[in-house]
Amino acid sequence: MVEEEIFLLAFHLVDGIGPVKIRRILEEFGSFEEAYKNRDKISPKVPDITTVENYLKELKKFGVNVLTFLNPKFPKRLMDFENLPKVIYYKGNINTLENPTVSIVGTRYPSLPAKNFVYKLSSALFENGFAVVSGGALGIDSSAHKGAISRTVVVMGCGLSRLYPKENRPLFDEILDKGGLIISEFPLYIPPNKGNFPARNRVIAALGDFVVIGQSPAKSGALITARWALDYGKEVWAIPGDPEDIRNYGSNKLIYDGAKPLYDIAEFLKEIKGESFVYSSKRPELNEKESALIEFLREEKSLDEIIENFGNDIFPLLFNLQIKGYVSELPGKLFRSNI
Repeated sequence: MVEEEIFLLAFHLVDGIGPVKIRRILEEFGSFEEAYKNRDKISPKVPDITTVENYLKELKKFGVNVLTFLNPKFPKRLMDFENLPKVIYYKGNINTLENPTVSIVGTRYPSLPAKNFVYKLSSALFENGFAVVSGGALGIDSSAHKGAISRTVVVMGCGLSRLYPKENRPLFDEILDKGGLIISEFPLYIPPNKGNFPARNRVIAALGDFVVIGQSPAKSGALITARWALDYGKEVWAIPGDPEDIRNYGSNKLIYDGAKPLYDIAEFLKEIKGESFVYSSKRPELNEKESALIEFLREEKSLDEIIENFGNDIFPLLFNLQIKGYVSELPGKLFRSNI
């Protein structure tokens, strides 16, 4: 990290100095080094350089990398608008963002058909060379990540000293193991405060070449993502759903308001990629034990019922099928297959 970036970090670490103000500081003083010399005019909270250097050591302890907009490796999609982050933190493969991207977001409490459709959509995007961007939440976000697990981008609403939600930490580990990426604009120790997530949603919108809204009720962070996407000039798609299910109200209304309806995966791929797309709706290949468990879970089963029929050694297989999106855990420790 060059000296100018260290001076930039000194301002970035001050609560209340966001992306817009950072850009204006640079415009006013010509460099962050010069601004640092005049830091008392900007904020009494600007840390000294020793504190910044110690902070960089803390990042290393957590295996977290940092990029500023002064670095040529900084994601180009975050350079177009003043209100986008000027500093990002990441774990994993930053080159994931070199691929064409689709952002997919939706409710934390989706129906099984909605989860299944998003998983298939994400898998198809992966097969066609896209990276899938989402917010790491339970529900639709998780299905989006699972379908493209080795080429997915998780945008966190907190610092990377903790990965949130904790229920998805096995999924995050799998993403990092397979070559995906986890990023955040928030300094290392920032907790997942409620106010962070609308900010996180603008990054999800900015990182997608196209933005897809999955199942979303009337009030949803996914709809905030859609608004940001429109502000950034992105093409917004929404997945239509049963109008009697209130979880579809927001996404259906987006279509009424002008979003493109994503009613067929092949047609969507044809429009965003052209005639060269690859898509197969065939059932995934499963080994004998996987097939037996999937068939057993056609109807909801408790964990005790699964163990009674398959034994205690079924846990790794059950977990693997959940990671792949083939099995869902339902409230009350019940499980059901999705395929």
